[in-house]
Amino acid sequence: MILKIGDKAPEFELHADNGKIISLSEFYDQKNIVLYFYPKDNTPGCTVEAKDFRDNIEEFSRLNTVVIGASKDSIRSHINFKIKYSLPFCLISDESTEVLQKYGVWVEKSMFGKKYMGIERATFLIDKSGIIKQIWRNVKVNGHVLKVLKEIKNE
Repeated sequence: MILKIGDKAPEFELHADNGKIISLSEFYDQKNIVLYFYPKDNTPGCTVEAKDFRDNIEEFSRLNTVVIGASKDSIRSHINFKIKYSLPFCLISDESTEVLQKYGVWVEKSMFGKKYMGIERATFLIDKSGIIKQIWRNVKVNGHVLKVLKEIKNE
């Protein structure tokens, strides 16, 4: 199943860098959610993307929106990544890839002719009732966070 705008966002309960288990529904009726999936902590593109979300976090907060980053990396890796770059938002770990698969971002990739499974960089904007309002797939990092902010402002 491929998720589309207007679909109910798949629920999840995943371990977060703060030691808690985070569920999507705990934010319903309170905040919009930017759920962004990225391939790997401490890699060039993922670091730029995380820092862009960090640098705009006050604007997201002002727009009553929470940012959550998700990858297959371990909680320990997330904690180190978060500390290293002073990331003020939650990072969740899906080592089993169950949630990655529900969101359709666990895909076959190819590098130097070699095929492997990995995370497609993607962002989902989810409203206060859990409905997907926008989806960005195959995200190009430069300018992406500003596009997300613009979409929230236009809501």
